[in-house]
Amino acid sequence: MIDVAAAVFSKGDAVLVARWAPGQHLEKKWEFPGGKIEHGETPEECLRRELKEELGITVEVGDYVGES
Repeated sequence: MIDVAAAVFSKGDAVLVARWAPGQHLEKKWEFPGGKIEHGETPEECLRRELKEELGITVEVGDYVGES
């Protein structure tokens, strides 16, 4: 099993999702921003790191939503 963390940003009726770019193996697929949790990293640390890498933003991690 691979542990991942994902962020859900919402404002009103809008939710932020990312779309894979053309030419990537999952092109045209949508996902919540996030990524794989590295060894020794908490889900919160993973989210802060991944969102900085992917979106160039610094975030405060809020409430836990759930898992699947």
